[in-house]
Parts: sequence; structure tokens; C-alpha cells
Amino acid sequence: MSPLRCVPWGAIAIALCFPVAAQTPPETREHSWIDSSYDYVTGTTDSLAQRFDSFFGEADSERESADSVLRLVSEYQWSEDDGSETRLRLRGKVDLPRLNRRVSVVFGEENDYRNDVLPPTASAEGDVGIQYRVLDYARSRLDFSIGTNASLDFRAGLRYRYVRPLGERLRLRLTERLYLKEGDGAGTISRGDIDYRLGENRLLRFTSDMEYGEETDGAEWGTRLSYLKQINPKEALSYFAAVSGQTDPSSRTEAYAIGLRYRRNVFRPWIFVEAEPAHLWRREGVDEPREPVWAISFRIEFLEELGNRRASH
Repeated sequence: MSPLRCVPWGAIAIALCFPVAAQTPPETREHSWIDSSYDYVTGTTDSLAQRFDSFFGEADSERESADSVLRLVSEYQWSEDDGSETRLRLRGKVDLPRLNRRVSVVFGEENDYRNDVLPPTASAEGDVGIQYRVLDYARSRLDFSIGTNASLDFRAGLRYRYVRPLGERLRLRLTERLYLKEGDGAGTISRGDIDYRLGENRLLRFTSDMEYGEETDGAEWGTRLSYLKQINPKEALSYFAAVSGQTDPSSRTEAYAIGLRYRRNVFRPWIFVEAEPAHLWRREGVDEPREPVWAISFRIEFLEELGNRRASH
């Protein structure tokens, strides 16, 4: 058999480079005490990252949850240049075990189709779709989804995720999305996250994503550095600095931002409030000056999950 060759064509190539970690289900692998010790040490960073994703309600955490998860979010956004906006969003997924254990109804996927690194998050129409879990292994997962939005625009997508520990404190997460959307055509979104555990309740995260499609301005990219801190079981903070840009019609950096996100569980285990103030420096064109802009978002969220286990923890 010829030796394995790896081609750096995005996240999907990682599965080809590490077939055991990506393709072997956990129940089929034999673990010695050395393996168990390694899994415990490296799993600490993985568990901390998942805990933050769960508490802050990250979209990937919802779609890969073992339980049905729904979040009803009431949001108020204000910025100096765009004014104010209020909206109500439904996000999450509902499993359909009687139909098929791999099938779920997903809400709000289009809003999270690209996780923007700069606040405030761009508005999008509410959408609903069907997600089918094609593959699900210890470190990799492949999902296929189809759906529509309020304008009845059809969309379909294929999403691949790969996660790998890199020592005792580092974790790498790669995500590749291929999509086809009515009106916007086809495209791809690549995202990478590197998590570094600073302590029992502190995490440093570097995120970079890039979208390229028929309707994008060349390659649209963004990078974000976040410091996440769990104050107590009911409160958490995220400080961030971000930058974004595009490559067409001319390569340029569009915006810089700094800010923080404060989230707290209040009154009941299933109610959360958030405040996210930020300061941005944005420009519309290469020859235009960069303008400083203040922005802030307030959110109240109602979480519905089987047993509300995640919220209560």
C-alpha cells in the first residue's frame, strides 16, 4: 500500500491525513491506561471550549447537541451609523427520533451561515430547514441540510467539522461549508478555531474565516481574537478584537473592532441576558476615510432544551 499523502485543500483534507482520529468510532478503539490519561489531559481543553460554546449559545454547539435545543432571542441593536433595530429570532434544532435518529429540523441556520467576526451581527431573514447527519465520529462530523427562508428562497448545504487536540492546552477545530442558495449561487466558507486553555475557567480563542462565492466581493475574510472567562456558573465574559476585509474589486481591510460580551443567567435556568458594547473603525471604499463608530447590542434569550441540563449546569 502506498504511503498516505495529504493535500492541504481545507478542513476535509484533515480527515484524510488522520484517518484513525477522524474515521474510527470511539466504541471500536482499544484504550490503554496511557490513552486514557492522554484523553483526560487533552480533553480538559476540549471540555472547557465546549462549555463556553454551550453557555454563549454558539450555533455549532446547538447543531451538534445530543438533545433538541431551541433559543428564542429578542435583540436590540444600535450603532452610530445605522441607527437602531429590534428583532426576534428563533434558533436551534429539534430532533425527529421517530422519523430517523439522524434527522433534525433546524431554525436560524442562515443567520449563522457565516459567523461574522465583527459586531453587530448582520440581520437576516428567519429560515427553517432539515438537517441530516451523514457521518458522526469521535473527531469529525458531516451534515447535509436543505431549507428555505421567509422569501421562500431555496438553499442547500454540506458542512464538515473536524476537531483535534494539539497537546495539553491547545485544541484545533476546522469547519468547511459548501452551499447553494437561490439568488446568491454557490459558495464555500472555511473556518478555523484554535483554543488555548489559560486556566480552569479561562480560554483564549483565535478564529479566522473566509467566504468565497458567486456573489461575494472576491474572498471575504475575518479574524477575531477572544479572551473568555467564566466568572461563576451564572456569568461569563468575552473580550475580543477583530478585523475583516475583502479581496475584490481591490484588496482592503474594511473594519477593525474591539469590545466585550457579558452574559448572565437570570431568574430561571432557561433565561439569559446579554450586553455587547463595541467600538469599530469602518470604511466603505479604499479612498474613503476610516470612521470610528460606537455600537451596542442587548439580548434576552429563552432556552428550551431536554431537561434544561445545559442551562442548569
